[in-house]
Amino acid sequence: MATFKERIKDILLRDKVLKPGDLERALQEQAASGGDLSRILVRMGLIDEDQLALLLSEGLQLPIINITRFKPDPAVVGIVAIDVLRKYQIFPISNIGTHLVLAMTDPLNIFVIDNIKAMTGLNIIPVISRPKDIHDVIEQYGAPKSQDSFEKIKKDIKDAEELELVAEGVEKMDTAQIEHLTQEAPIIRLTTTIIRQAVASKASDVFIEPMEKYLGIRYRVDGVLRKIDQMPKALHFPIVSRIKVISNLDISEHRLPQDGRFKIVLDGGGEVDFRVSVLPTAHGEKIVMRVLDKNLDRVDIEKIGFEPGPLLRLKEECRRPHGMVLVCGPTGSGKTTTLYSVLRFIDSPGKNMVTVEDPVEYQMKGLNQVNIRFEVGLTFTATLRSILRQDPDVIMIGEIRDTETLDIAVKAALTGHLVLSSLHTTTAAGSIVRMINMGIEPFLISSSVNCIVSQRLLRKVCLACKEEVKIPQVLYDKLDIATTIPGKDLAFFRGKGCTRCLGSGYSGRVGINEVLPLTNAVKKLILGRAGEIAIKAQARREGMLTLREDALIKAANGLTSLEEVVRVTAADETRRTG
Repeated sequence: MATFKERIKDILLRDKVLKPGDLERALQEQAASGGDLSRILVRMGLIDEDQLALLLSEGLQLPIINITRFKPDPAVVGIVAIDVLRKYQIFPISNIGTHLVLAMTDPLNIFVIDNIKAMTGLNIIPVISRPKDIHDVIEQYGAPKSQDSFEKIKKDIKDAEELELVAEGVEKMDTAQIEHLTQEAPIIRLTTTIIRQAVASKASDVFIEPMEKYLGIRYRVDGVLRKIDQMPKALHFPIVSRIKVISNLDISEHRLPQDGRFKIVLDGGGEVDFRVSVLPTAHGEKIVMRVLDKNLDRVDIEKIGFEPGPLLRLKEECRRPHGMVLVCGPTGSGKTTTLYSVLRFIDSPGKNMVTVEDPVEYQMKGLNQVNIRFEVGLTFTATLRSILRQDPDVIMIGEIRDTETLDIAVKAALTGHLVLSSLHTTTAAGSIVRMINMGIEPFLISSSVNCIVSQRLLRKVCLACKEEVKIPQVLYDKLDIATTIPGKDLAFFRGKGCTRCLGSGYSGRVGINEVLPLTNAVKKLILGRAGEIAIKAQARREGMLTLREDALIKAANGLTSLEEVVRVTAADETRRTG
């Protein structure tokens, strides 16, 4: 059976596209420099890209698809970043189960196919399309609907005479004037652009910060703050007032902190909630908006970063009919995502499951979800007391903030309910000490708690600019990699920085965890009021992976860099024993 190269040669000579001498020159160039014959022919100017598409179509027996006649699904287009589409000149057509149909100018480019497969987790089905068609649809459909640029809107505002009074004193403006100001089109556009670009950038928080002479806009992306823009100070008051209006806050109050929320509807129909915090500072009111994406697609206990051993332990503890499962970590470490992953794992029609949160972060079908409203007396403790009278099987408490809430949660776990909640502590063993300090007796903790999960989020190495790096032996020894991951020829990676990751070398995040089941040995230590170090040492003897060890495994698997491991995790107090 003829090889692809032989079929190409036959087609070229049969159709008199090339002279035999030109083909020999191309073959000599291929032998000298390597690469695909088809691309070498284009580079040498012997055929154009349209001829290449026809050549590949016949040689590979694949059809040429005119993708300009398709109306792509935005959800499919968004599977691959626009910068990657432009870089490789490819375009996703459809997503069928675990397969992605990808229009390419050169389906022989295995590097591109493998890279897109790694980025998406989908199997790639390549089809051929003309280069001009791919370029046109990328520009027409590939980019998100363009928002007005900050610079253009700021110029519009500068040109609007009616808004020049913003630079004057705020105290002289009454409520009617402020409301009128927030309805001006340029201010609405500017505020909307700040909000929607945050969603497009996958930011978790938006910071609007007044300084002495300017207004700073920053987004937190993948856990790291990034400066987005620096605006004239005169824009501070109208932007803050506009956000207060859409959050149903008091626009005339500038001296006290305020909290509110609002939601936006995306082009695809999805909803994103924003939790708003207003804080008076020396240079004016600072606003921080937490972005709460209610998309449940990423809430899967199998896909949020647990290693097989800890995942098995967590599943075993969650299957118990009663007890407490705690997830601990700082703000923004993914605790709520983990709790909802557990809820989805144990969900069944035969269970009455109720959540109490401030606010509800995910919408889940079949779940009874309660939003806390402190202003009307609907607190965590009041809600929990009512929930217990509704015969629940599973109760999820968004966060345990005080002794009274913790006391009710422990008693619920002891009386036949499965309780899931989060706690603000740094380690799993430290959560036990924290509960004792909050006034809960050790015997109640050992009787009620099934397991404790400590969690952090690590930035993932950008797949578009990923490269292998050599690790100095001194760092290898300092991190005790040989003990954590026995074996030779370990490979570690980092991102060089590219347009897709905005030069950071990272794109997306993955969870690292330590799962501490309360075994009999651990319970004995708790009853003896042992300290955090002793409890952690015992858990490690029984096989618990620490946050640092889990992070090193992620780095050895190519998901993150050692720099990120050191940035996020602390060294373990003792080496692993037993």
